[in-house]
Amino acid sequence: MRTRYAVAARLTGPPTDDRAPHPATVVDLVWAHAVTADQLDHVRVRAPLPVGELELLVLLRAETTADAIRITEGLLDRARRSPVLSRWLTDDFSVSALPLAALDG
Repeated sequence: MRTRYAVAARLTGPPTDDRAPHPATVVDLVWAHAVTADQLDHVRVRAPLPVGELELLVLLRAETTADAIRITEGLLDRARRSPVLSRWLTDDFSVSALPLAALDG
């Protein structure tokens, strides 16, 4: 049974940039790089944040908490192939997941 998870992730940007990309651009990039297997339901980027930080909330369906984190990390890795996010980084300590509800089927 799949469970819906809320996965929080933080990306840190290059210190030479004077501003972060627009939150709507980041949301669009994440959706553009999502695949069906990601079971993505929603993406939100918190703004405004200090320079060099992006906080994302991803809602998706997965079998386990570890799967939800792995899927989110893979999704963000793909989104970071875009020139807009290519110099933004995440690490294991900046991603966490919370199960929300079990889904039937």
